[in-house]
Formats: sequence, structure tokens, C-alpha cells
Amino acid sequence: MLSPHLPGRSYASITHRAYLLGVKKSSKYMRDLGAANMQAGAERLGREFWEKPLGSLRHEQTRVLIKLGQPDIWKGLHIHAWELVNGPVPNGHIVAAKDSNRKNISLDNLCLRTVSEHVVRTCPNYQNLPNELVDVLHLQNEIRKTIKRKRGNEK
Repeated sequence: MLSPHLPGRSYASITHRAYLLGVKKSSKYMRDLGAANMQAGAERLGREFWEKPLGSLRHEQTRVLIKLGQPDIWKGLHIHAWELVNGPVPNGHIVAAKDSNRKNISLDNLCLRTVSEHVVRTCPNYQNLPNELVDVLHLQNEIRKTIKRKRGNEK
């Protein structure tokens, strides 16, 4: 196929000459062109474009994530709902669901726990115990840790 811009030269010969001279398209141009082609291809196939707008939700198996920033800053929706009402989550704490369903983001279902308390509550041995007994076991572990700390300071 002959080039319409340079009579008598094929497209391949022109691109080869540009390659030999070191002429290239800028990376910004190629990035924009690639993104436009990818979006057009996704729309043609009836699929959504890969980049989600801020505030969009992503449903995973055990939780729902919300997009808070670019590029790809996602946070659990249960954590975001807690922070909107109660402020940021302190260090060493997590936002947990009382019924262990993180898709249920009602504030009555969410609670703030220390990491150690969460480990005790999610222990498979304690799953079938009543909450009152789990509270007692958690307090027992806290007392043991305090005793160990005090004994360590005495030596």
C-alpha cells in the first residue's frame, strides 16, 4: 500500500525510516491513545470501563469497598461509615461487625474493637459460645497480659 502523503513510498518504508532516525511518538500521546482505544473496545463489547468514578462500590465475597481517591484508593464501606459518624479509627483498633457480616453496615451492627479483642472473638473455638462468655474470656486474657507485663518490669 502506498502512502498518500509521500507518493511512491509505502507505509512500511516510512515507518522503517522513522525508526532508523529515532523518531517516536511521545509516551503521553501513546498513553492517551491506548486509553481511548481500550475504552472504545470495552464499550463496543458492552462492558464497563475499568476505571471507576469516586464513590463507586465494589462488591467482594465478604465485604463492600468504596472508592475514595485516585488512583485506586479503596476502603471498606463499613470502616467509611464508622468514620463518617465517629471520626478516624485509632491505631490498634479495627471496625468489626457484631454479626460478623461486613456487608451489613448499619451503625447498630458496627463496633470498635482492639486487635487482640477481635482475635479472641473470631477464634474458631469461641464461635459457638455466648457473647457474655466470650467477654469473660477476653477479660481473662487481658488480666494475664497485664500480669505478664508487671512481672517483666519487676525483673
